Amino acid sequence: MHVCLLFGGRFSTNERARSHAVALHEAGHTVTVVCRGAAHDLDRESIDGIDVRRLPEETLYAGVKGKLDGLRYALQVIHPAWLRAVEEIADERAIDVCGVTDLRLVKTGLRVGDVHDVPVVATLPGNAPALEQRRNRTDGWLDRLQDPRKLARRLFHSPWRLGRLETGPLGGVDRLVTTCEEARARYVREVGIDPERVSVVHDTTSALDTFETDGHVDRGLGFDPEAAFVVTAFANGPFDTDLEAVVTAAARAADDVANLQLVLVGDHDRETTDALETQARRELAGGRVTFRTETDPDRLPAHVVASDVCVFPTHPSAVAETSIPRPLFRALATGVPIVTTDIGPASRVVGEADAGRVIPVGDRESLTAALVALADSTTAAAHGANGRRAVERQYDTERGASRLASIYESLSWTAVSEAGDELKTARTGGSTAP
Repeated sequence: MHVCLLFGGRFSTNERARSHAVALHEAGHTVTVVCRGAAHDLDRESIDGIDVRRLPEETLYAGVKGKLDGLRYALQVIHPAWLRAVEEIADERAIDVCGVTDLRLVKTGLRVGDVHDVPVVATLPGNAPALEQRRNRTDGWLDRLQDPRKLARRLFHSPWRLGRLETGPLGGVDRLVTTCEEARARYVREVGIDPERVSVVHDTTSALDTFETDGHVDRGLGFDPEAAFVVTAFANGPFDTDLEAVVTAAARAADDVANLQLVLVGDHDRETTDALETQARRELAGGRVTFRTETDPDRLPAHVVASDVCVFPTHPSAVAETSIPRPLFRALATGVPIVTTDIGPASRVVGEADAGRVIPVGDRESLTAALVALADSTTAAAHGANGRRAVERQYDTERGASRLASIYESLSWTAVSEAGDELKTARTGGSTAP
């Protein structure tokens, strides 16, 4: 089977898109990816047996053709550059399935499905409009004015337009794959997708994985991780995580755990970092807090390995209610106990596995008590073993990859066509363009 995957970002820096392609390739299928490319990226290369075709960012909207492409995309949400790339691929080898890993390219994928008479699979997060809204809150208006691409994204990829894509064209895909049971429930209840066509494949990691840290953890932290009790908090940005509570709880826990060191990992803006550093100086003994902004997915495992406890201090939000942070599965697989707030699927996974502590949102006393309790090596080892066992039994990468491959392999365009005329109607005119 030849699968053509359409991805709106950079393939090499998106772990979910990469794992999706690798799962299909390792199942014996030919995989071609069409994605954006940065200035230093090759236009075409083979990565782990996957044929990657890149559309250079700097030329994507350049010249008369690029401007016309941009206008058509703005009006129809169908991108001509991706369509042309798919035609070149199809000329080399017929496409059997079109996969889309970006809501903004769903209509483009449906057009590919119509032209080549192939089924379309969309693999999406739990709430793409909410993710875009969070991104817009992070990017200030000054940033957008200085970077026209951010301004264009604000105008043409607004949460409202993405919501229209969900409630309209998304209903035309043959299969929708999302990340957790809560996300599936949202697509069925709120978006109205046929439950028979929505499947869950977790963003998991293997319990047998070994992580090469190449000394990265030791550089720049300012302390020896082997000699400290390392608490690492993973942040999703200032709007979705309560980092102030983590700093306060770590300060209080340090009264009982003298060698505690707190590492904050995430895309911290300068204002947030300054405020947290001021709080840390006020509440903690000097040198206990380290900021790391390296959220490259290839680097995140190193921070998990260096940790004695991983904290996910999530605020209530539309994103948190339908997503599980990927580092959480890393922590489970590595046997690191977890502390998370009682929000969404992350708390469910940790609670069901008994892999750490689930605490009320904003409860700094409970967070302090959890850190102190997990400083006990026996307690920590028991929770860590539970987490690793949960990965082996339920959240292993191979299990998820096999499930993803089976979804693709179950698709037969003949069977889909015979299933009913509603799907065809949705594709050809049953919904309006956003």
